Amino acid sequence: MKIGIKYCGGCNPRYDRGAFFSRLKKEIEEKHEFETAVKGTVYDMVLVLCGCTSCCADHSELEAKEEKILITGEEDYGTLLRKIG
Repeated sequence: MKIGIKYCGGCNPRYDRGAFFSRLKKEIEEKHEFETAVKGTVYDMVLVLCGCTSCCADHSELEAKEEKILITGEEDYGTLLRKIG
């Protein structure tokens, strides 16, 4: 599965988004390909790593076949794993 990653601007980070993504990569990298999401590429899934619950990162031009998942904190980790396993 090809997964695009988009980070918010980090104006109000309430958790370490980089550490969150590193942990995710270690756990599931063998099954999935990750890359920085760019306009014009269609991904199987797009993960938007928002630093807080405002979710103000613009992801309108990013395309996903399955879904875009907005991550707002560490508490989203378990749900995310179940979705992309």
